Formats: sequence, structure tokens, C-alpha cells
Amino acid sequence: MTENLQGAAATRHAIITAALRLFAEYGYNAVSTRKIADYSNANIGSIAYHFGGKPGLLIACAHHAVQAIEETLGADVLQPMDDDVTPEAARMELVGIARLLVMPITNRSEAEDISAFLMRYITQRSEAFDLLYSQITGPLHRHMRQLLARASGRDPDAEQTKILTFSIMGQSMYFRICPEAVKNGLGWDGFQGGECMKIGTALSLSINGLIDAYADHVPA
Repeated sequence: MTENLQGAAATRHAIITAALRLFAEYGYNAVSTRKIADYSNANIGSIAYHFGGKPGLLIACAHHAVQAIEETLGADVLQPMDDDVTPEAARMELVGIARLLVMPITNRSEAEDISAFLMRYITQRSEAFDLLYSQITGPLHRHMRQLLARASGRDPDAEQTKILTFSIMGQSMYFRICPEAVKNGLGWDGFQGGECMKIGTALSLSINGLIDAYADHVPA
């Protein structure tokens, strides 16, 4: 538990937590190591000691986010799909993953900062992007397109399967990228359990319809 961390481990965690928030809100180039040190109540030299400087701290933040995603989604969704998955099981798992992507990222106190960090750095080319893509986005897309292909009877390596998988991921991620627009449009105060369930129901309808349409689609 983070509240039980002491000494160097506590300092390292405080710096990462501060950097997650500041990098997400202002961007990497706009945040100085002095600002991070002040925000985390740490000595500025601690950043060089623990991370080798700001570039290393950005990568440490990305690793921290990867761990949080693995906690939320489970390591299995970042591995290739099992060969014995049935079409119906693939359909159910695909819908389940899309619903999970809307839920809060872990129960950690810095969950919203992790989410904001991810939304910024999975869209901007950097070493953090490369790490997040190789460990989260790429493996998750592979697993989900394999599920879509099994559910629809299509080729998992077909370009259309890959595009449709990104569209499924995009539907879920929109609720993370644009939460204020969603709350304004629906008159919600936030995304609690009830709101996430409603979003999940809508995603289920959309994804099941997509699977059925793709299964019946006749290529031009």
C-alpha cells in the first residue's frame, strides 16, 4: 500500500505522483524539475538520483501507468487470445473489455492523474508513447482484434478487422478523453458506478451490432 511506503520508496512514489499530474496537465516541455520537486516536497536532487533526470522520470511515469492498466484490465488481455475461445465467448470478452476501459483505472489515489497522463501520452510521439504502445496499446489492440475476428468469423490480420478494433477502442476511450463533454451532454455530475453501467450497456449494443454487421459484410 502506498500509504505504508517509507524513506526512498516514499520519495520516489511522491515524485512520480507529482510528475504524473504535472506532465498530464501541462505537458512534458512545460514542466521543470524544480516544479516537480516543489510539488512533491522532495529535494530537486532526488529526481536525478532516482530517475537520472526528467527524461527518466517520464519513462517511470509511463511504467507506473502500465502497472495500473494491468491491475484494471488484467494481464491476460495483453496476451494473444487463446486458441480454444469460442465465437460466443470472444463476443462476450470483447464487450467486457470495452466496458472495463470506461471504468476508473485502479483504486489508487492517483487514478485520475494516471488516466489523464495516458490520454495525453498515447497521442503524442515520445519515448513514453513508444513504451505505452509496446506494452499496452499494441498488445490490447492485438487481443481485441483476435476476439473480433473469432466472434465474426473474419481474418484477425485483415486491415478492416484492425480498423474496426480501433473504432471499438475509440468508443470506450472517448469517455476518458472527453468526460466533461459527456457530463454536460447527459447532465451527469461524474462517472460513478451507475453512469459506467449505462455507458457499458450502450457499448454492448454498439459492439454487438458491429460484430453482426461485420460477420454479414460482403467485401466489395
